Amino acid sequence: MTEFDPIDTLRPHIRDLPSYEAIPDSSAIAKQYGIANKDILRLDGNENPFGPSPLALEALQSEYEAERYTDVNQTLLRESLQKFLNVPSENIVAGAGSDELIDLIYRMWIQPGDRIVTCGPTFGMYAFDAAIYQAEFININRKMDWSIDENALLHEAENAKLVILATPNNPTGNSLQPALVEKLLKTKALIVLDEAYIEFSQSSSMVSIASSHPSLIVLRTFSKWAGLAGLRIGYAVAHRRIIEAFMKTKQPYNVSAPSVAAAIASLKDIEELDRRASVLTAERNRVFSVLEKISWLKPFQSETNFLLVRTIDRNAKEISDKLRREGIFIRTYSEDNIKDCIRISMGTSLQNDRVIEALSNIER
Repeated sequence: MTEFDPIDTLRPHIRDLPSYEAIPDSSAIAKQYGIANKDILRLDGNENPFGPSPLALEALQSEYEAERYTDVNQTLLRESLQKFLNVPSENIVAGAGSDELIDLIYRMWIQPGDRIVTCGPTFGMYAFDAAIYQAEFININRKMDWSIDENALLHEAENAKLVILATPNNPTGNSLQPALVEKLLKTKALIVLDEAYIEFSQSSSMVSIASSHPSLIVLRTFSKWAGLAGLRIGYAVAHRRIIEAFMKTKQPYNVSAPSVAAAIASLKDIEELDRRASVLTAERNRVFSVLEKISWLKPFQSETNFLLVRTIDRNAKEISDKLRREGIFIRTYSEDNIKDCIRISMGTSLQNDRVIEALSNIER
């Protein structure tokens, strides 16, 4: 009798799917490099070094019932987000991070062969999910200054099922112009704007437009601004009919009770979270001004909590390896138009000083 083979029997496109390049676990890193956990400095995941707000930490101690399923309708969270965003709760749905919501969008609207368009380099999950759903994935390379080739994008959007763009963009740090969004909304494509880093930006969110426009979805997250990356909670804002499709399609209890409690508490501590975001953007600007004085580094202006930095006549991965031996972890890339770049998440002032010193010593 032939045994079931779990690999050979996979759908072929899943069997051949490349793994998503996620950041490794801190404990595994410490063991690999022989460095104490306390000496590891993680600046590779765009996480918030200040962590959750004090109110969120309190909520995680007691403000949920672990033995109960969460509300399938997400009522309290959606009502809290309504006050925060000034859009009706019926235009909001929560997910287990933006990642789940991206997957849901693809699951609901994308069939094999449908065309998805983005502008890279950008968040890798867009292409990863496109491969899972057997879509045709079109990546329009950004210009040298990381701005979008508008003519190329609009041309491809005319024949696309979905256009998905991060604003501000990860990893380049720059935002879309509202005029371009208006042009995209005149096409027949579904437009998805990923605003994961909007709280660090001076650009305005598009949530109010999304709540009334039938072809626009805006994604937001508690991972960055609110420091809840490990709790996996994000949300989408869209037209009521789109949200109805989400509510029908999502898993009933897709966000955990602790995540909901922490998110609601975070929305009661907006002033503190905004203060922390201001600290991080000030640090971002300070680090930028220091790095641009290092002869072999070219930092790019950013509207996020990270900086993308080009290494001139240096190998970015070798630079990263040197920093790793000192316990400092930053992000590098394999794509041709960004393989000479490093991405540095903003830490505390002292943590950023440690990175600056390490990079300055490499120059010597």
